[in-house]
Amino acid sequence: MTKRLLFVSFLLVFAGFSSLSALSVDAEAFPSSVLLSWDGTDGAVYYDVYTGERFLARLGSGEREYRAERLLSDTTYNFSVAARTEANETLAADFTSATTTSWDGVYEWVNKTDKDNKGRVKGIRIRIETAYDEKVGQYHNVYMYKDDGTEVKIFPLYDFSDSSSGEWVDYNASSPAAISYRFNAERFNTSPFKPVKWRVDKVVIDYDSSSAYIQTSALGLVFETVSGYELYIEDGEMKLSFHTEGSGMVSGVLFRNPNPGEGDAFILTKIG
Repeated sequence: MTKRLLFVSFLLVFAGFSSLSALSVDAEAFPSSVLLSWDGTDGAVYYDVYTGERFLARLGSGEREYRAERLLSDTTYNFSVAARTEANETLAADFTSATTTSWDGVYEWVNKTDKDNKGRVKGIRIRIETAYDEKVGQYHNVYMYKDDGTEVKIFPLYDFSDSSSGEWVDYNASSPAAISYRFNAERFNTSPFKPVKWRVDKVVIDYDSSSAYIQTSALGLVFETVSGYELYIEDGEMKLSFHTEGSGMVSGVLFRNPNPGEGDAFILTKIG
């Protein structure tokens, strides 16, 4: 069955919706997805799922839920599910709508040990702010709090239209990007050596995660670090995984999560 035929079936089904038997669809909204669920319909062989008039999936009779993913935050979506026979006859159908939430807010990691990189990382607080760019789509501004309560934007370091984003920057420069890089480097560098210069090599952006590839010149060598974050939900709580990996000797001087049993990444929980 092609998507074209399924779309024609969609129009035929919902034109006569009032004559169909009942089918109740529930929707649970998340920051970039919606989970649809429904009760089974006697005689149904397939369940066809749509958003608006766009076909999403054809599921078997034993499947009673579907997660629509890669959705924009704070956006209302209309969904429909149709129960159908092997001959593509519609037994029941239902419409529902849901408004996605967002990841926006403040996330916190608490250091439970006395290993804090000489007092630099007693804890981490990050603020997430959803944004949108015509070229890259939805992304997140990431702000890290200083000890005095002020915040520094650590991602992205440059506007996407800024052509200078790939140029080498002196470590002691006074630009906003340089200040952000220096703050991050000083906090998570455990060695006494400071970089000479750095540059953004590339940025990878997805709906719930992003990574920045940074090249750093130090001690006459060039090293690459990858700093990234991932947003997810665990046990009903919104979480943020923040991590940095480095090549060569950089890997050995990065401050990693010292909390026992938590792994190397810093796992922050939304607090507000």
